[in-house]
Amino acid sequence: MCDLFALSAATSYSAPKSLPIFAVKAGRNMDGWGIGYFRKNRACVEKSAGRAYHEGRYHDAFQRLARVVSSKFIIAHVRLRTSGPIDECHAHPFSLRFMGHDWIFAHNGKAPAIESYRSRTAHLSEAVSDSARVFEFLLDGISKHRESAGGIEQLFSAVADTSRQLVSKYPGYYNYLLTNGQVLFAFSNHRQLMLLKGSTNLERGLLLTTVERGLSPENWERFARKKESAGLLMAIVGSDILMQSDLH
Repeated sequence: MCDLFALSAATSYSAPKSLPIFAVKAGRNMDGWGIGYFRKNRACVEKSAGRAYHEGRYHDAFQRLARVVSSKFIIAHVRLRTSGPIDECHAHPFSLRFMGHDWIFAHNGKAPAIESYRSRTAHLSEAVSDSARVFEFLLDGISKHRESAGGIEQLFSAVADTSRQLVSKYPGYYNYLLTNGQVLFAFSNHRQLMLLKGSTNLERGLLLTTVERGLSPENWERFARKKESAGLLMAIVGSDILMQSDLH
């Protein structure tokens, strides 16, 4: 199954140590990779249908981006295809301009029921995967709270409500990362999210990954949903988890 990575920091930061380790540890995922970040408040996404790491070698573009990308939020994804073809369009992350912000999204999971969803406002016309439809569903849900989604607390409430509806209407396995360049939302209803702050071996921002046991021999903290909940949602800014909730 696909794996996710994120770095969140108070100022623009790079991930030259953790991104290559992520590529190695998630190397079983061979159907594409992508790195998303922000430059002057605009989303930048570079991706490939190739392997991020294979037989001791990094993809040239992945290795270059790991060195040069600098952003408050960096999202990376390595793909194991469960729907959609193997091509650059279906590699994650995805990005869309919506409600005055660029949004970046990456998904790990399997939710075939949502492939029939059709958005009226957010369109990733080039992608036919369940992940693309999840991104559209989330943005549609946020737009319904447009009047009350100004601050982070209100936006968290909108994302939480939409995520509840997502799991209820379209049961499946969902881990996702979603950011508008101001706050990072991380959701999980299967597997786990591993978090580390202030690493002594890697970058010192907040690091997050779905890779089991994390990316270094440090005290990564494991976050997973409670059995009775629909999923765990966190809002992250800088190196802090500002809000966290098990959704019921």
